[in-house]
Amino acid sequence: MTSPLAIRFSNAVFAYRSGPAVLDIADFRVEAGERVFLEGPSGSGKSTLLGLVGGILMPTGGVVEVLGEQLADLGPSRRDRFRADRVGFVFQMFNLLPYLSLVDNVLLPCRFSVARAAAARSDSESAPAEAVRLLERLGLSGEEFLERSVTELSIGQQQRVALARALIGGPALIVADEPTSSLDAPTRLKFVDLLLEECSRAGSTVVFVSHDPSLASSFERSVRMEDINAAPLEVRDAP
Repeated sequence: MTSPLAIRFSNAVFAYRSGPAVLDIADFRVEAGERVFLEGPSGSGKSTLLGLVGGILMPTGGVVEVLGEQLADLGPSRRDRFRADRVGFVFQMFNLLPYLSLVDNVLLPCRFSVARAAAARSDSESAPAEAVRLLERLGLSGEEFLERSVTELSIGQQQRVALARALIGGPALIVADEPTSSLDAPTRLKFVDLLLEECSRAGSTVVFVSHDPSLASSFERSVRMEDINAAPLEVRDAP
């Protein structure tokens, strides 16, 4: 029996404005619940692919289907709702809000998604309690952490807050965009292990993007951008 697909690219093409294609993918599939490592150097099309998966960019040709939805068929507001309800992002730059507490930073997705808030409450006695559980699970426990501003945390600690924010409410798909680029090697591996353990608990599909091939062994499958993107290298990720 064929597993359901979390992501499907079929003859998917993307070009900025009227320029040449920077992404040209004949076939790329990720099964539901799969953990995929997507590797490629700067300019290989990784960020463009993630923009298409998140519905931030729309393909200029072909099909991009995410969690059973062809995102090009959805209007902007429905894409925003889909992204808020079903996709958790871990950004390279974290995008934490300095005027919010650690817990409130983690709870941000619950402000925008009734579904994520309800799921967080079902995982713990309340959404704030689930935020605290995730922070503690990721090594940020006790009032000495929870009462700090995010600006007082180390890079590694900020990264864990960003991970807890992506995980809260158990979204169906977790997309991690170079989240370990600022960490040393032992911390990178520990971060990836924590991410995959929590995603296994929630049953989330994971697409983890990095230029660091040493992390690939932690994942079920490794995909190289140069093997799936037929667009010429010199025009990829154009502004």
